Amino acid sequence: MTSADSDKGGVQVIARAAAILRTLENEPSGLSLGAIAKKSGLPRSTVQRMVDALAQEELLEVQGPGGVCLGPAFMRLASHSHVDITQKARPYLEELTRVTGETAVLTGASGLELMLLHSVVSPHALRVAPVAGNFLNIYATAGGKILLAAMTDEAVVRMLGDTLKPITAKTPTMTELLAQLAEVRRIGFATDFDEHTVGVGAIAVSLQTPQGQYSIDVVGPVWRMEQNMDSLKAALFKCQQDLIQAMRSIF
Repeated sequence: MTSADSDKGGVQVIARAAAILRTLENEPSGLSLGAIAKKSGLPRSTVQRMVDALAQEELLEVQGPGGVCLGPAFMRLASHSHVDITQKARPYLEELTRVTGETAVLTGASGLELMLLHSVVSPHALRVAPVAGNFLNIYATAGGKILLAAMTDEAVVRMLGDTLKPITAKTPTMTELLAQLAEVRRIGFATDFDEHTVGVGAIAVSLQTPQGQYSIDVVGPVWRMEQNMDSLKAALFKCQQDLIQAMRSIF
């Protein structure tokens, strides 16, 4: 085999691995080997070999015969793509906290969870202080609903299943969640009052960037959030527009 033949084979392997990874990009619950083969256009035997190799490197995770999904190593690599967004958003989140007096958070999706990317904590003695790097449930949070609202109802059910595990007495059922998502698409913001953590409320808006969709959240005690809904929404929408404008300078 010549050096050129070897290079060509190596490029082909990389292209096939990339094709498999791309098929799983919007499939947090995973796909079967047959579904990956059909979606990527690759022979099933090739998919099997590539999945085994990628799983050894933790770029994929095999969850039984019915599910292959992106693995922890891939998620760690992907998390670094959030750095530019986080750095750009920081001063705008600081301003959001200054104006509202509440904790401001930037979040993104990580599979079935909501990933906290950056937070600016409220100066109030009674406050909510989420830690960047932590994960929350995606269907019981305002930020999670913003991200889910960008999907079709069918995709949401396929990802989460028909039954949602209750976290509090106010955690939505699937029927309630789909109704909430329809309202989020109509009004442009999402809320969560006592649905993820009793006593905690949140309002969120979306932030669409070339790197994907994020959410900007204001979080605080439920009573204070409900009392100041109008001013919080106005501050959130201003932060959203200011950040969208700022993002144009880095992409």
